[in-house]
Amino acid sequence: MNKKIVVILLLSLAFTLISPFVFNAFVADKPAELPYKAVFGAPFPYLGQVKELPEDTASYPVIVEFNSPFEEETDFSVIPFALSLLCFFLLFFSIYTIIARFMDRKPAEKEPK
Repeated sequence: MNKKIVVILLLSLAFTLISPFVFNAFVADKPAELPYKAVFGAPFPYLGQVKELPEDTASYPVIVEFNSPFEEETDFSVIPFALSLLCFFLLFFSIYTIIARFMDRKPAEKEPK
């Protein structure tokens, strides 16, 4: 069981680290302050980057993409990262448990007459 938990934890960590690249920030209206701090990650955003958005109100909504932390300064939040990791872990662990339960089920024995 410990190997399975470690594998599920590594899978959850991989999904948590990949999530900022998959889920982009969406800005529907022009924010009050420019430059805008966009947050990335899922299900709890844990990375923030300051982005320049257009001044023109007509160019909204805008989709803001995440840049690599090596290319741009990035703020990291520990608690949302831990919550995201926990959510992915619980999701994958529950899916694994449900599938394993159905795979390990023994066929029902018929009672002799």
